[in-house]
Amino acid sequence: MQGLTSRFRRHALTLLGAAGFVMLVFVAFNTWINPLWVSPAPWTDDTFAEYRPIYRHQRTGKAGIARAHEWKVGFFGSSRVDIAFDPALPQWQGLPAVNLAVSAGSLPETAPILRYALEHAPIETAIVGIDIGDLMGPESLHRSTGFLESPFNPQSNHLEFTLRAYAGISTFETSVQTLINRSKGRLPEYTPQGHRLRHQEPPDVAEGIHRDAIPHALRVARRRIALKPTEGNPWKIGFLKQILSDAKAHSCRLVIVIPPSHATYLGVFHLEGDPDPAFREDREVMTRLVEESNASHPDAPAAEIWDFNDFHPLNCESLPANGGPMHWWLDGTHARRSLGTIMLSKIMGWPLEGPGSDYGFQLNAGNLDERQKSIIDGYQRFKTEQPDLWKWMASGAADYASVTPSSGGDAAPQF
Repeated sequence: MQGLTSRFRRHALTLLGAAGFVMLVFVAFNTWINPLWVSPAPWTDDTFAEYRPIYRHQRTGKAGIARAHEWKVGFFGSSRVDIAFDPALPQWQGLPAVNLAVSAGSLPETAPILRYALEHAPIETAIVGIDIGDLMGPESLHRSTGFLESPFNPQSNHLEFTLRAYAGISTFETSVQTLINRSKGRLPEYTPQGHRLRHQEPPDVAEGIHRDAIPHALRVARRRIALKPTEGNPWKIGFLKQILSDAKAHSCRLVIVIPPSHATYLGVFHLEGDPDPAFREDREVMTRLVEESNASHPDAPAAEIWDFNDFHPLNCESLPANGGPMHWWLDGTHARRSLGTIMLSKIMGWPLEGPGSDYGFQLNAGNLDERQKSIIDGYQRFKTEQPDLWKWMASGAADYASVTPSSGGDAAPQF
């Protein structure tokens, strides 16, 4: 009996030793490559930075990027910001910038991500995108995006996360992919500054808008018709208040951005008979909260709102005749880097000439009526000055006559 016990003990120790060795290999490999930016060590090889594929682990990867450098400028929000705002523009020289926006991001994620960044980097300017409709929307997708398992979640289990980051199989798999990327010279979607720059060209822009953007707008509009929101979502409003409060507490310049949508997306709300197709109520809540925050903190940098969501000619770009790419737009809800650079130029006061010199509207509580009228008038111009594009949009909407109202988040489709 004693011999059997002794053999069992040796077998158990052998298994434990083997498991410990495997874990040690995983830790060594993961810390050498640091594929998601959250397992750094003195021996980490930073030449892997360009090849780290964080796309499937955006929240975790961007939390690591947030702590990787002394960033001065940060971008936050959904995929609209994730794709459009480039932190590597030469205009940022001397102001290290980072893009911490995430796909399907809404206020319940944006607020804690901003707080995390402010706590771990000397952010002086925060440019925060709030998708039109998010403030009134009833839900968020944050429970299914990877946010809860990331360091951005203030309630995440730190020990569990650390074990996954340093010795987890998924981290090991991402390390292997990073190694393959570098060996083949293949750059992944994201840059080391968190910008989703690559591998996103749609094969057919018109088909994508018809398949994704138009039915998404219809679902949201039909939900809004059914619920007729008038005072905002208190839960979402709480997160906007947190954003304003955190920026003030860190003496950070806060720029709230309402990102644009293409006319064939925004026009659906007018076509469908949305109770507030110009989203006046959303803008009214935003401007009121910003005004109250600025009045309560006169010694901190004043928050401001830049609104790009309208029927400006850049947002009414015609569909390509040959099915090729658009100049300003990837699809119906995501502006390209080219248009994002115009937005940043307006926000930062950089010299700007050409078609975007009159792009954007600095919104405040005193010009809501003017803004509403300009959007409604813009829709009428879109309808009359680009009748072919408007008819194409209307025909696309008719193809989805039976689409059901949205009951979930209002994040832009696909991305």
